[in-house]
Order: sequence, then C-alpha cells, then structure tokens
Amino acid sequence: MTDVAYSVRPGWGGVPFVVQIVLEQRLGTQVANAESQTSGFAAGLASRLELADGGRVFVKGVPASHPLIRNYHAEAYVSGALPEGTPAPLLLGTIDDEWFLLVFEDIDGRQPDLRPESLDVAEVLDSVDAMRSMLTPCPLPGLPTVDAVYGPRLSGWSYLYGRPPHDLDPWARHNLDKLVAMESAWRPWAGGDTMLHMDLRPDNLLCRSDDGRVMVVDWAQAVRGAPWLELANLVPHLIAAGHSPADAERAVLRGSAMDGVPAWAVTGFAAGIAGYLAAASRQPAPPGAYGLRAFQATTASAALAWIAHRTRW
Repeated sequence: MTDVAYSVRPGWGGVPFVVQIVLEQRLGTQVANAESQTSGFAAGLASRLELADGGRVFVKGVPASHPLIRNYHAEAYVSGALPEGTPAPLLLGTIDDEWFLLVFEDIDGRQPDLRPESLDVAEVLDSVDAMRSMLTPCPLPGLPTVDAVYGPRLSGWSYLYGRPPHDLDPWARHNLDKLVAMESAWRPWAGGDTMLHMDLRPDNLLCRSDDGRVMVVDWAQAVRGAPWLELANLVPHLIAAGHSPADAERAVLRGSAMDGVPAWAVTGFAAGIAGYLAAASRQPAPPGAYGLRAFQATTASAALAWIAHRTRW
C-alpha cells in the first residue's frame, strides 16, 4: 500500500477559545473529547470531536489569515453543493471567525487498501462510478473547467526541459522531448459536464467500517470536465500500491466513461501527471507537510512506469 505522509497539525486545544464556544453553541452541546487526525499533507486542524450528548463530528480548518484559506472556502462551497447520496461526508456547517472551520459528519473508517487482490479497489471504483452518475450534470455549473485549471499545471516536462535535474529518471531524460510533446495531448478530450474531484489519492479516500463503502473527502480541487480523467487519476496510485501497469489499466480504464477517448489522450494525461509530480517533488515542501515531496516522487515514478508500458519507448 502506498505510504502516506503525516502532517504536523494543530490540535483542538490550539483553536481559540472563543471559536470553540461558537462551535459548541452551533452544535447545542459541548466538546467532551478531541482526537487529532494525522494522515494527509495539509497542516490545518483535522479533529474528530466526541460531544457531550454522545454525538460525533469531524472538524477541519485554519486561521483566517492562513495562506491556504481559499482552499478551505472552496471545499466548503463544493461540499455544500454535493447531492444527497454522494459518497462523501455530509457538510453540517461552517464557522467563519478568527478561524474558518468546516464541520462534517464523522465517519468511522480507514484508508482503503489499494494493493492487488484487495476488495477495497472495487469499492473505490464503485464510488467513482456513483460520483459520475450523481455529479452529471455538474451541480455547480460555475466551477472552472479541468482544462482551465489543470492544463497549465500539467506541464512539468516543459518546465524541466530547460534544465533537466541531475537526478532525473534516466528513461525520462532519454525521452524528455517526447514527454514534452505528449503532456498536453489530453486537453482536447477534457471537456464535459461532470464535477470531478481530481485529487483521488489514498489519503482522500475513507473506507467505512460499517459497510466498506468508500467515501471521498477533501473537495477543494473540484472542477468540471470529462469523467474519464477521474478514472485515469487512479492508475498511478494503483501502480504505486503494487499493481502492474497493465493490471492497473484493466482495473480502472473501463466502462462508458472511456467511450470515444483515444489511447493517445490517456497517454498524454499520464505524461501530464508524471511531469507535474516530477517537477513538484523537487520544490521545497510546504510548512508542516512532511513526506509530501517523497510521496509525489514515488507517484511520479509509478506514472512513468505507466507511460513506458503504454508507449514502449
């Protein structure tokens, strides 16, 4: 299973007392116990709160002056628009004060096991299929398109081409000009009217303890586009978890979402993912996000293995 880093997060006790009081007033009860969650890469608050009336909620957030505050506002905007039944935690409300907090239903669960033979892989795909059905048409038509947001981002090979790093993967170095040419090939096939999560990685998935259903969390990067991109996003993570590229493709790239999508567009998206991760993994890590760059480097290597399988370069 892919290793996931752990962030240094503030605990519930680090939230200003006045903000704690506002939350308790909203909930109509006091917080009896708080359990800080460590998985993931963001350094914001992420705590499961046990309430005095026996209930539980999950709260995440950052100070109002935090550089990532816009991401939390975006997540609240998207989460509040998800239709009932979407495999995602229900947003119960927000607190906008000295801190911005999102209050979700608490889900008892674990990260899914993406290794070969794991039953969790089928559960992940079932949830992705459900998302496609429930989020088409996009419930927020004003969302930016995947091409507008991710087209410029997935250009890492062009960035690295001018000065290839000394530790660049030898296969990537040898084929760098081809990767530059290929990394935008997905864009003409990105249009669509499905809300896409676009960050389906292990720490954004939660396998419920009671029924095994996989819930998708952290919707801050949501965009509007073609549903096949959501499936293709999963392939490098399956490879990193031990699947061969061929097996990962067979498991994921299936169904009507792939109808009419040419093979070269999928290869181009793989190149875009690999280039983005190869470039990002060489940047300084954000404060508190220990292990993020190593995670990106590992996933970039998996994406390169996928491209090599598809191209036979």
